Amino acid sequence: MFVSMMFPVFLGITVTVFFVLPVKWRPAVLLSASGFFCAWADVRALAVLALVCVCTWRAGLIIEGRQKKACGERKRENGEEKRKKTDRPGRVCLVVTVCLELLALCGYKYVPYLCGRFGWTQRLPQGIVESLAMPVGLSFYVFQSIGYLVDAYRGKNAAEKSGVEKSNVEKSFIHVACYLAYFPRLVSGPIERAQDFLPQLKGLKDVRFFDRGRLSTAFTYMLWGYFMKMVVADRLAVTVNQIFQSASVFDSFWLFMGMIFYTIQIYCDFAGYSYIAIGCSWIFGIRLPQNFRAPYCADSITDFWRRWHVSLSFWLRDYLYIPLGGNRRGFARKCVNTMIVFLVCGMWHGAGIHFLAWGLLHGLYSVVEAAWRRKGRQIKGGRPLTFLAVAFAWIFFRADSLGEALRYVAGMLTAGVHPQMWGQYMELLGLSAVEFAVILTGILVILLADELCNKRKLHLPTLVQRRENAGRYLVFYMLIVAIFIFGMYGPGYHAEQFIYMQF
Repeated sequence: MFVSMMFPVFLGITVTVFFVLPVKWRPAVLLSASGFFCAWADVRALAVLALVCVCTWRAGLIIEGRQKKACGERKRENGEEKRKKTDRPGRVCLVVTVCLELLALCGYKYVPYLCGRFGWTQRLPQGIVESLAMPVGLSFYVFQSIGYLVDAYRGKNAAEKSGVEKSNVEKSFIHVACYLAYFPRLVSGPIERAQDFLPQLKGLKDVRFFDRGRLSTAFTYMLWGYFMKMVVADRLAVTVNQIFQSASVFDSFWLFMGMIFYTIQIYCDFAGYSYIAIGCSWIFGIRLPQNFRAPYCADSITDFWRRWHVSLSFWLRDYLYIPLGGNRRGFARKCVNTMIVFLVCGMWHGAGIHFLAWGLLHGLYSVVEAAWRRKGRQIKGGRPLTFLAVAFAWIFFRADSLGEALRYVAGMLTAGVHPQMWGQYMELLGLSAVEFAVILTGILVILLADELCNKRKLHLPTLVQRRENAGRYLVFYMLIVAIFIFGMYGPGYHAEQFIYMQF
């Protein structure tokens, strides 16, 4: 995908066609490129994506049609106008469409898992379970589809805010399909709102290729994303995989290092993807929402979820937590709603009890934090404590099962520290002193950059763009050199897929 050697070719062709053809064709060009991108990742996923696009577009039109009919049919009673309850077909259409999409999502996630767990695989026809492997990006565009339809039913629409047209849904199938399938965020988000994306799609006619500021910003985002992914995340992945696969061999120190390394790896992997996606989208004049805000600078779990995977956090808040009642029905109900939201968050990320454990851990963190603050107490050591709590929960996210996660935690607590064995551990991990220094330097660069961004309340690419030409070009040069010298790529290396592709 983004780290493939073919991606620059694909992007170059798409950009050329986008700016050469008449401007009225630009949404269709992006949709065609997105379809090709999806088929390139997984051919069968294209059929699922197309079906979701058609259902979402058609359901949106039905919902709006029924709402207009309901608003038009009024009766007078006791001198007052009352709206008839004729929007029931629209509500039924919304519920049916959402349930079918969630059923498909749960089927792809959990049927293969349940078949393997209970030994049903051998009883089913050959190839059935394999055919149910998760289509690329399904979790992300299904949530976008649900948000789009719910907002259509509620009457929320960007078009009304921007004054483009008075409609609760988008009439053009090409625009709706492009909103769901847009290739920079197809694989791993961010989960964007229609009211943020569709107006930009309609403004593509005003985008000019020779815009130095826009292209420079796009280049900065992509460079920083590739640095996070190829230099830090992929290099850490080799060591993390070894430690988690052979946890019983290592002492407590190296198991603790494995936890910290994975904490940095998953951040650089996912945030790196997001930065590359934002940069790609900037080339076409479309701004995607920021998905990370220096999450490891958070001083509480609540703050962490305002910074980590921001688009998912806001989606769960707006379409699950608030409809459940949020914090409006007392503290006990708030705690229950919080646990439900994090349980769903764990289920969304993957099939397996260990994912549920990861979600419930964060739910427990949030409930304890809320109870502590309800008593008027301040959390001491907020940032280090939050970082360690999040890192501990990542063990359950990374492990292949709940049992492995618990054994890993037990090893951290009981294996002891054996300095005389560290040379053997380094050899087992394939780490030289130079390699280890590169890893630590990469982590240090990420943490220092996030600290700077947190203080300035800006993202690094934005900070770089505000520098003079000499300073900006120096950053470009250093990132390019780092990627080419220390990046993990080449004929003998199989790049780690982006972690969130599997979700």
